Amino acid sequence: MFVYRKEIPVIATPDVLVCGAGLAGIGAAVAAARLGAKTLVVERNGFAGGFFTAVIGSAFDGFVDERTGIPVVGGIVFEMLERMHVIAPGQGPHLRYNVNGDLSFVEMHPERVIPRCDPERFKRAADAILLEAGVELLYHTQVADVMAKDGRVEQVILSNKAGLVAVHPRVVIDCTGDGDVAAWAGAAYEKAEPLQPMSLHFRIGDLKPSFELRRRCAQVLQEAHARGEIGLYGGPYPATFSGNDVYFNATRIPGDNTVPADWTHAEIRGRQDAWRMFELWKEHLPEFADAYFMTSGPVAGARESRRIVGDVVLTGDDVRSGRQRADVVVLGAWRLDRHPATQPGYHATPWTPPYAIAYGTLLPRNFENLLVAGRCHSATSEALASSRVTATAMGMGQAAGTAAALALGEQTTPRDLSITRLQDALLDAGAILEPPPADAARDPGDPDW
Repeated sequence: MFVYRKEIPVIATPDVLVCGAGLAGIGAAVAAARLGAKTLVVERNGFAGGFFTAVIGSAFDGFVDERTGIPVVGGIVFEMLERMHVIAPGQGPHLRYNVNGDLSFVEMHPERVIPRCDPERFKRAADAILLEAGVELLYHTQVADVMAKDGRVEQVILSNKAGLVAVHPRVVIDCTGDGDVAAWAGAAYEKAEPLQPMSLHFRIGDLKPSFELRRRCAQVLQEAHARGEIGLYGGPYPATFSGNDVYFNATRIPGDNTVPADWTHAEIRGRQDAWRMFELWKEHLPEFADAYFMTSGPVAGARESRRIVGDVVLTGDDVRSGRQRADVVVLGAWRLDRHPATQPGYHATPWTPPYAIAYGTLLPRNFENLLVAGRCHSATSEALASSRVTATAMGMGQAAGTAAALALGEQTTPRDLSITRLQDALLDAGAILEPPPADAARDPGDPDW
C-alpha cells in the first residue's frame, strides 16, 4: 500500500455528466441536452451503443408487449429505429413488432417488423443523435474514481489519453451498467450469488439463416456437450443482420465482470468456446461449408453485476403481475430471462405482461445529485432478469436525463422533482407510460405465440 498524490485538472463543469454511452447513456444524454442542460457523456469505447455495438446485439429487447407486438417503450427508441431506416419517420407507434431478432421469436411471428439494430448503423445513428442534441462527447474515456461528500457527487475522476482528469458536474447519471459511479461514491448495492453468466457474442459470415438451421445448430451443441466436447453454453440464439450472416448468442461464462480477472477470463474463454462451436458446426452441418468466422465481441458482455439500492426496488412479483404504478417512468415487458450459470442449452423464460418501472428505482438512496439507469438500477436479481434489457434501459435513460435537466431548471434535486412534471415531459417527448389496453392483448395461452 502506498499513498498516491497528484494535482488533477478539472476539464469540465457540465450541468449533467452521463457516464457510459450505451443504451441508457444515449437516452439520458439526449434527453438532458434537449431540455437545455449542458451535457457531457464519457464512454470507454470509441463508439456509443453498448450492448448493440460493443457486445453485438440484434434488436431491441423489452420494446413491445409480446402478446400483440404493440410498443411499450417509445421516445428515443423510435428515433433510433428511424435513423437506422428500420422504420419510416412517424411509423413507430403504429406498427406491430417482433419481440427481437432471434430466429425463434421471428418464426413465431414472421409478419411482424424486427426492431433490428445493425452494429455499424447503430454507431452512426448514435453519433448523429448525440451531436445533434448538443451533447459533448468524450470517447476512450472511463471513470477512474469518484469524490462524494454528504450525499453529493462532487468530482468524477476520468482516465484517458490525457491522463487523469476531473469533471465537476451538477448532476451525474450512472449508465455504466455496473453502477461504477454510484458504488465508488459510496451508494449501497447488492449482487446476486451466483450472477448470470457473461457471454461473448460472435458472427459467422457467408451463412444463410433459417429456422431449421437454428434447430440443427442446437442439436450439434447438445450432442457435443453429451460427448464432453464442449462445456457450458447457452441456446444457441441466432439472428441475422444481412440475410447472409448469422449472429450467435451462445457462450456462457460464469463470473463477475467487476472483478478484472473474471472479465479477462470471460474474453479468453469466450473466444475459445465460440471458435469450438463454429468448428463443430463446420464439421457436422453442410450449411457451414463456405462459412467463416467473421468477428466476436468486441467485448464479453455481462447480464448483471451491481444492483444499486434505490428509493424503490423493483421486485419479481411486480414483474410477474404486470404491476402498474402512479410513479411510472418507463414500462418493462421482457420475459423473466435469467440465464443459469450451470445449465447448458435453453432455459425457461416465463412470459411477463407489461409492468411499471418506478422513478425511485433510478434514485440511489441517500444521494441528492446522482441517478442511475440501465441494468444497475434498483431491482431484485429476479426482476432484473426482465428489466436489464436494451429498450427498457434506453427508456430508463431518457427518464433519468429528463429528470436531471428538469431538476436543474427548477433549482431542485432529482429526488424532489414532481413526478407529474417528469411524466408530462416524458409524454411530450413520445414516451409510453401506459400498457396496451387489455382488449388488445391476445390470450397468453394461445399456442400461436
